[in-house]
Amino acid sequence: MATTGPVNGTLFSIYKDVSGTLKKIANATSHSFDVSKDMIDVTSKDSAGAKEFIAGEYGYTLNVEAIFEDDASVGASQQSFKDLATDLLAGTLLTIVISTNVTGDEKYTGSAFFSSLSLTAPNNDKSTWTGTLQGTGALTIGTVA
Repeated sequence: MATTGPVNGTLFSIYKDVSGTLKKIANATSHSFDVSKDMIDVTSKDSAGAKEFIAGEYGYTLNVEAIFEDDASVGASQQSFKDLATDLLAGTLLTIVISTNVTGDEKYTGSAFFSSLSLTAPNNDKSTWTGTLQGTGALTIGTVA
């Protein structure tokens, strides 16, 4: 049943499609999903002193923050830091899904590359990592079946 009302951010995850199976990015603590559209300035002398724009191309990025866990202890249904670092180093084009994975809820699907990963290992605290995915091509909006 679809989620109704305000949605708890804990429900949202970023998934990597691996041969038709959605694998959640392991131990994520926060995500952001940014979509933007270029605005093309078409202001002319006939614009009566007001700026005018038309819409151009759009793009999207995703950011993830997560707790680091060694690859060997991450479950088979999830993607570890090592899996994602391997994708970044190889320049692998990924199919990414952003969703609650609740039947009837919206899902956003697109292709993306990992453009950066950063591992932090502070003294007397948990190790964490952050990553940025750069979307490429079309983004589709669908419904979780």
